[in-house]
Amino acid sequence: MIGRLEHRLEGIQAEFRETWKGEKSTVSEGSVATSPSAMARIPTHPLSRKAREQFLELDMALVSPDELACFLDLLTDNVIFADTYLSLTKDPVRFAAGHKAWIELRLKEIRET
Repeated sequence: MIGRLEHRLEGIQAEFRETWKGEKSTVSEGSVATSPSAMARIPTHPLSRKAREQFLELDMALVSPDELACFLDLLTDNVIFADTYLSLTKDPVRFAAGHKAWIELRLKEIRET
C-alpha cells in the first residue's frame, strides 16, 4: 500500500512539475506575487483547479463568506489538500459524513489561526 501511495505521489509531483514548464521565465517556484498581474502568471495545479470547481459546485453552502475565501485558498495553494478533498467527494454516498467532517475540521483550523 505504501508503495502505491509513493507511486501516486510521484505521479502527482511529475504532473505538478509539468505545469511549471514554460512558466519559470516569468515566475520562479519560490517567488511571491506582489501585484495582481504577477498573481495571474502563477499557474494553478490542475488538481487544485478541479477541487476548487467541485467545492464551489457541491459544498459552498457549508461555509461562511469569510471561510469560503480561506478554504478556496487552501484548495489552490496545497495540492495534497485538494487531492484529499477530491478523494473524499469521489463517492458521495460512502463518504458524505466523512467529507463534511473533514471540511469542518479544516474550517476549525482556519478559525484558530
